[in-house]
Amino acid sequence: MKISKRQPAAAYSEAGIKLADRTLVIGNLARWSAEGRMVVPFEDVHFIDLCNLTEELLEAFDPDLILSPLFAGGFDVLDVAQRLVALGYQGRYRAISDNMPDVAMILKEVRTQAEGLDFDLLSLPPPCQK
Repeated sequence: MKISKRQPAAAYSEAGIKLADRTLVIGNLARWSAEGRMVVPFEDVHFIDLCNLTEELLEAFDPDLILSPLFAGGFDVLDVAQRLVALGYQGRYRAISDNMPDVAMILKEVRTQAEGLDFDLLSLPPPCQK
């Protein structure tokens, strides 16, 4: 999907559905960089380590959507969800995994541990085989 230059950059799904105007991606930035993934912030998308998730950051950036891996080196979805609730975040939080274990169990656990958080899981398709 081509985005008009007059529109702000935004996160879009494969179907071209707008997901968010401002997206915050939480992860292990050192690991992602070592894997060759892009972690440089660009308009309306910011990448941070979990330790940098603060009330001040949330107020300044005001994300519409927060993404993180389900499991990462040093933290998991519960760590992020509980921190977001403690910081008073009211937006959407989605965890991403390409190896989705028991979805219902994860949803129940996160929603119990982080009551009131708008949480769901996003499953990535398996990597393309060359």
